[in-house]
Amino acid sequence: MIPKIQGAQRDFSAGEIDVTMKRADENPLMKSGARQCANLRILNSRAVTNRPGRRALFLETGRVEEILMLSATPGVVNTFYLVFSNNGILRVYDSTGARVFTQSGYNWTTDQNRIVWAAYRSSIYICYRGFIPVILSWDGVSTWSVVNFSFLADSTGALHEPFYRFAASNITLTPSDRVGTAINLRTVGNYFTNNMVGSIIRYIGKQILITGVTNSTTATGKVLQQLNLSQELTGNVTSGSFSVGDVVTDGSIQAEVAQVNSAFLLVNYMQNTAGFTAGETIVGPSGTFVLVGAPFSILPQATFQWDEEVMSALRGWPASVFVDQNRLGFCNFPSLPAGIGYSAIGVLNDFQVGTLANQAIFELAPGKSQVLFVEPGMEGSEFVFCDNSIYYIPITATNPLKPGSISFNQLSRLGASSSVQPRSAEQSIIYVKAGGTQIGAVQVPGAYYRPYVVDNISELHAHLFNNPVAIAIPTGSTQYEETYLYVLNVDGTIAVGKYLMKNGLLDAGPDGKPHVGWTPWTGAGTASWIGALNSDVVFTTSYAPNGVTPVSIVEVLDNTLYLDSVLLVNSLPAPFTPPGGKGPLFVFPGPGATVTLMDQTNRMMGTYTVDANGNIIPQGNAGEDLTTASLVAGQPWIATLEPFVPDASPGQNVHQRMFKRRVSRMAVYVSQSSGFIMSRLFSGPLTRTSPALGTGMNIHRVDTWNQDDDPTKPPALREEAQRWRPLGRAFDPRVAVIKNTPGPLIIHEIGIEVSI
Repeated sequence: MIPKIQGAQRDFSAGEIDVTMKRADENPLMKSGARQCANLRILNSRAVTNRPGRRALFLETGRVEEILMLSATPGVVNTFYLVFSNNGILRVYDSTGARVFTQSGYNWTTDQNRIVWAAYRSSIYICYRGFIPVILSWDGVSTWSVVNFSFLADSTGALHEPFYRFAASNITLTPSDRVGTAINLRTVGNYFTNNMVGSIIRYIGKQILITGVTNSTTATGKVLQQLNLSQELTGNVTSGSFSVGDVVTDGSIQAEVAQVNSAFLLVNYMQNTAGFTAGETIVGPSGTFVLVGAPFSILPQATFQWDEEVMSALRGWPASVFVDQNRLGFCNFPSLPAGIGYSAIGVLNDFQVGTLANQAIFELAPGKSQVLFVEPGMEGSEFVFCDNSIYYIPITATNPLKPGSISFNQLSRLGASSSVQPRSAEQSIIYVKAGGTQIGAVQVPGAYYRPYVVDNISELHAHLFNNPVAIAIPTGSTQYEETYLYVLNVDGTIAVGKYLMKNGLLDAGPDGKPHVGWTPWTGAGTASWIGALNSDVVFTTSYAPNGVTPVSIVEVLDNTLYLDSVLLVNSLPAPFTPPGGKGPLFVFPGPGATVTLMDQTNRMMGTYTVDANGNIIPQGNAGEDLTTASLVAGQPWIATLEPFVPDASPGQNVHQRMFKRRVSRMAVYVSQSSGFIMSRLFSGPLTRTSPALGTGMNIHRVDTWNQDDDPTKPPALREEAQRWRPLGRAFDPRVAVIKNTPGPLIIHEIGIEVSI
């Protein structure tokens, strides 16, 4: 008698793990993972069920985000859909799917994943590389409007914006006068270019608008803020010495030394002041100077203390935005990648850096970092995701976010992906690590000296991630009690991670590491975006059933459905109302388009064809009624669960692992079953004429209806065990449970008897 081993798997919480685990018997993840776990949802019981369907909302392309906006009516919150459509179009739809706003002319095409937006009260601030940030606003009643972001301006035209020294440190700037609309500007060293006309520079903190450029060292400008006084100081150096660029003070007034002589100093004052007075002692970093006579005013002198705008048409615009602590923040500046700018508290267009607690802030992240995203996080802290590092900024009641309070504490030397914005999952922040093959989580272990840690939550699931473009995490759950992470890949597939939180952390698995069970979700369509708000998960998906012209549909996850892109055929949503003479499915450009029909909640009717006018072509099947109110049309998917066939442990020689083996029996324990397939899959050897690995070789179908059931009624959802004897042998035998018809199914256990 050929020795056999029996195995039963009841825990599928690890999801679909890497196929290289197929001989890793000692790894606990192999005992809770599967070789295939596609289009299934992991339950808290660690069983799996057929994934939910999706309900069609309206037709649209690109990125769609569900948002909530406060109405002008107190206590009323309205739902809208913010759409970054293909080819540079910004749109808004209301909760019924009606378009209420459109604005074109932006420079995104199909890379809307690089758009970053943040909401503050009734406004949405939107950033994208290469264009000035825009503000989309709603009046709380019916009107949407969009304007370019602009800084708070003084009556003179001076802007409350951040500045930075971009010119080489040895280049000085000399204005010809303190006031005027056409003063001369001169630099020592090449600096000016023709495209600087219209930009603003600062001379010792005072703004000058460049109005013309003569050559690389000469320009003209309009003084927006009267320049500070410059003076000649007559007196004696009583000790030490002075150098050009030294900052000198009498204890309250500060000035920069512009020229040094044995009997006098030329200085530019660093604040608006009448200057020093005779008899004062002026102290510098390496000397003292006593004024003998009264100082007298002179024209502005050359200075090293000048800078220019961080954000402008010349230097470019930030590609990332955030809101935290009642401040608006910008980062990912093309001219200054390490920069982070915060507005004044409550004044979101005031970025004039100051020293008071409520004033604006501008900081640089350490090293040669490019700050990609700033995410408000746990316990008030902020998390700075850079291309080469991750930092956190501690913010507490005793150390609030204010000028001079910011410190960067490094969490990781491995940065984040520049194309995927991190998202919060309860107390954790989920992000894509640089390189696009790993999913990371910033977590709070509660240690005093190490308050935050970075964990890898996609180990042994790397094959499910292909250059992710979006993360979506619902913040509530009304459809089921489980919580999930959704990651959209560039190829349109979706990886769904089942997670639990325990003591503020992602729950640890049997190996002691954060435990997220990932499963791939695919379907008849190709997803181009995924977003989440509260319990809703919204998809933008392109469908081309039976090869017809693709149609892009916005849809929402719905656990009561068993198809994607579902339309209630005889009670269509307003956006799908057919024009005169057209049928209910006119959106599918037949002839030849196919849909799957269901009625009475979960009675599968089969695949139907749509004609050129959008009418469903009847088939005359038993119980067919294309006018019933419960009739839905959508697109199907196939769910597959393939466990790892158990291997014999080393021991007394019975030729274990040395010969081809056979699965002599497999048993499946299910509930809520509307039918499924048990299949043996091809596992080699590959030859020129062999089928592909994973091809079904022989099957046993558990029918939706038993022989004495009425197929015109919904199927009885059975709780049962089904057993089957597959045919064939292989060194690596493979069997699977396949759900290829729409409807519910929960798989509790798969038992396998296999020869050694």
